[in-house]
Amino acid sequence: MSFTRTATYAPQPATERGRPVHLGGDPKGNNFLYTNGRSVIIRNLANPEIAKEYTQHTAQATVARYSPSGFYIASADIQGNVRIWDTINAENIIKTETRVFAGKVNDLAWDFESKRIIAVGEGKDRFGHAFLFDTASSVGEIAGHSKAVNSVDIRPGRPLRAITGSDDTSVNFYHGVPFKFNKSLNEHSRFVQCVRYSPSGEHFVSAGADGKLFLYDGKEGTKIADLSTVEGAHKGGIYSVSWSPDGKNLLSASADMTTKIWDIAAQKVVSTWEYSSTPSFDDQQVGCLWQGDHTISLSLAGDISYLNRSSGGFARTVRGHSKGITALAVKKDQTLYTGSYDGRVCSWKEAKGVAAVPSGAPHTNSVMGLAVAKGKVYSAGMDDTVRSIAVEGDNTVFGSAALSTGALPRSIAASPDTEIAVTVTVAPQVIIVKDGQRVAEVKLDYVPVSVAVAPNGKEIAIGGEDTKVHIFALEGSMKEKAVLEFNRGQVTAVAYSPDGTMLAAGDSQSKIVVYDTASHQVKLHQWVFHSGRITSISWSSDSKHAVSGSLDTNVEVWSVDKPMKHIAIKNAHLEGVSGAVFVGETSGGKSRLATAGADGFVKLWDVVHHQ
Repeated sequence: MSFTRTATYAPQPATERGRPVHLGGDPKGNNFLYTNGRSVIIRNLANPEIAKEYTQHTAQATVARYSPSGFYIASADIQGNVRIWDTINAENIIKTETRVFAGKVNDLAWDFESKRIIAVGEGKDRFGHAFLFDTASSVGEIAGHSKAVNSVDIRPGRPLRAITGSDDTSVNFYHGVPFKFNKSLNEHSRFVQCVRYSPSGEHFVSAGADGKLFLYDGKEGTKIADLSTVEGAHKGGIYSVSWSPDGKNLLSASADMTTKIWDIAAQKVVSTWEYSSTPSFDDQQVGCLWQGDHTISLSLAGDISYLNRSSGGFARTVRGHSKGITALAVKKDQTLYTGSYDGRVCSWKEAKGVAAVPSGAPHTNSVMGLAVAKGKVYSAGMDDTVRSIAVEGDNTVFGSAALSTGALPRSIAASPDTEIAVTVTVAPQVIIVKDGQRVAEVKLDYVPVSVAVAPNGKEIAIGGEDTKVHIFALEGSMKEKAVLEFNRGQVTAVAYSPDGTMLAAGDSQSKIVVYDTASHQVKLHQWVFHSGRITSISWSSDSKHAVSGSLDTNVEVWSVDKPMKHIAIKNAHLEGVSGAVFVGETSGGKSRLATAGADGFVKLWDVVHHQ
């Protein structure tokens, strides 16, 4: 048996309130760069559904930058490590790794020769370091700041100059090489969030949390103008700026929920984009990038807006998850639904490759589970509610009413051929839902962890903290009719086969037991190749194979007929797999899988089942 990854749906950039996000672009103008978790994501600008990831950081990645030559990427993390790696080969061979200081790196800059790098951030011993990319030896001293440095840039030409912006409200100016402190520019009254040189090096700008935007001479560091005094300027802090390729215009993103384009020669605002008629904190714009023909802006919610400069509107908005995915489900039409730690639910169609976010009131806390019933998708959240999602044409919409569970839901399940959904809570109780309404409720004398509904809707299985699987009849009064006791840990995932003859139960001890639903006896006990808690189990439509995900980061594909034969997709998701489902069968004995994880990625795989 073998597998091939066929698609990667990338997470959005990680955002943090009050902090800028520095997006990077490649010299050819094809891709843009950002980080989420331990991953560096390289995403195509024209087709953002095309993405690749770099996963070699051992700590949370914070920023990434292409070298001007385009041959290397430098990426950094919260522990002060900078990795420089090859972009040409698929293996992304490491060129250099160095620890620039003990603390978080906030920004990086290459010089125009692709030889030198300056890294800045929140080090305990220093706030910046300049070094050669190939040997990591020092090429100067980034001194003069008393607090964390948020941004850095190097003049693209000779004489070399460098600029830094800091929480100490100053912009520092350095001569190089070697880089040496020249002077401090103290025009800002609050944090300096972003500093950037123009493509020619003639000018640079500084943007701050005070809403100020200053223009300086690139060689001497003298102030030319305060752009924030002109008509139409930002009314809130400015997080990010990016120059047009010709250096005539500047793009800026602000906490006032707008993005603007400035004419530098005329010193005026020429375009403004607003993101909502009823703006919220999520509409704050925390990053922007002008790369080739594309101008994009990033919101605090993680949404990437493509700005149409000719019409003043939006060309498109790319949405997705910026936090770890906690739940995954699939409808019969192969539409995927995912829920994440921040309460966002997304739907994905393979033909589009980017997410749609249901309109209406979402969950306000982590999505604990998703389930597909006849005509609806149900979601259970840590906000102690169950919500329904309906499809209206090309749109997905949250139902207006949220069903209160009265306690934290642990899991939710449904049968796609019936209208019944079942959720279990820590109360402990099981709640039966039909058409979005509670129709029954039963108290339990153990804490439930997982739940599954039989395909005919007449039976449910509840996995408990007591290491047992409890079988209930749903017809008439809900009564327990069997207890399955072969698991040795908390039963964290249960799933009925589509033909209804088998029940798979995975536990916290990494084992999966398959029970015969007629006799309630163990049918298979050989599915033991995970090494961590089982988080998800799903069956193929012919009931001959199952797929499971685990906290061990691996996905396993199992065979009923040959229990010891399995496909191991190692390291499918950093930080653990939260969902794995069969999407459908393809020609030639292949199956299509979808997996999701705490790394925020959704991935599609084709699996070949060798007979």
